[in-house]
Order: sequence, then structure tokens, then C-alpha cells
Amino acid sequence: MTMSTYARFAETFARGPFSERIALFSDAVFAIAMTLLVIELHAPEVPDAALPEALLELVRPYLTFALSFAVIAMVWLSHFRKLRAVAHFDATMLRLNLLMLFFVASLPLPTAILGQYGDTVVAAVIYAATICAIGFTMTALWAYVWRAGLVGETVDAALFRFVVVQSLPVPVIFLLSIPVALVCGATAAELTWILALPASLAITLTLRRAPEAPKEARA
Repeated sequence: MTMSTYARFAETFARGPFSERIALFSDAVFAIAMTLLVIELHAPEVPDAALPEALLELVRPYLTFALSFAVIAMVWLSHFRKLRAVAHFDATMLRLNLLMLFFVASLPLPTAILGQYGDTVVAAVIYAATICAIGFTMTALWAYVWRAGLVGETVDAALFRFVVVQSLPVPVIFLLSIPVALVCGATAAELTWILALPASLAITLTLRRAPEAPKEARA
């Protein structure tokens, strides 16, 4: 049976065995985004006597930088692990990966806004929404490669669900913080973010202690 030109194009260029170029490009975006986070931090240019007060003013921007660095680091670790399980790629997988990287590359802007206007609801909501976009797009990417059969044979249904559950705490906590910000203010929302790390660790520990499930085939 003769294939159409488009079908031959898709078979030749739009899908195939997983390429390390995908991982290398993704790593570069993560590295640049993490580096750009620190650009908004500047050493104070004040008289010696005013230095302590100027350093205190840097506390909020620095904590915001540290938060964003930690978030991107967690996302990179999750992305690194997921790509290790991917055996093939197709056009949709590449687009979802690029969308997730778009949100990662965008994070320095919400970080700068939060560092400067952290007491405002708008700044907190924009920041939380960006984290949600990164996290949920990552989960959508994982769900797609599973459903499309792009993962290796070692990934069964139980392992797929394990990874999904492990990936959800951070974006869910930040999603819940948006109505908290709208109702209770920016500070309350920012305090909610503190729950993301312990919630993630708690779920991971719970999953580790769960009895091993029988291996399930892909649906």
C-alpha cells in the first residue's frame, strides 16, 4: 500500500526513537531559567551605615529566588526521571515538552514580580498560576507518553499511576493557594506554599511503604 507524502513525512520526521537532543535541549532551558532567576538580585549600593537595612530589603527577593530555584530543581528532577522512561517520541510529545519548557522559561518574570510586589494578591496569583502551569503540563506530558505507548516496556500501569500521584502535590498546593490569596490575601497564600515540600515528601514516603502491586499491562 502506497503511503501519502504526509504519512511518509510523519513516519520519517515526526516520530521515532527517543533522541538525546530532546533531553539536552530541555536541560539547557532549565539551566538558563535557573540562572536568570538571580539576575533580579543586586548587591546594595549604599553607604556602609545603611548596609544592614539594605540587606534586610533583599530578604524577600532572595527567598523568592530560593523558592523558584527549588521549584525548577524539583521539576527538572521529575522531567529527568520521566524522560529516562520515554523510548519514542512523536510530534505531540515534542509540543507538550516545549509548552512545559515555555512555562519554565517564563518563571523568572513572576519571580521578579513576586520579589518586588510580594504583598499583593496579583503577584501571588500570577506566581502560583505559573507553577500550576508547569506542574500540570508536566503531568499531561507524562500521561500522553503513556497513553500513546511512547514509554519503555518496564513502565506498567501501576508505575504510571505511581509517577502521576508523586507529581501532583506541588501544582495542587499552588492551585489551592490561588483561592486562598483571593479570599485571605497574599501572605496567607505564600504560607500555603510551604506545604508543598512536606506534602510531596509525605506522599512519596507513603507510596514507598505501600505493598508492591502485581504488574499490570498497559490498557
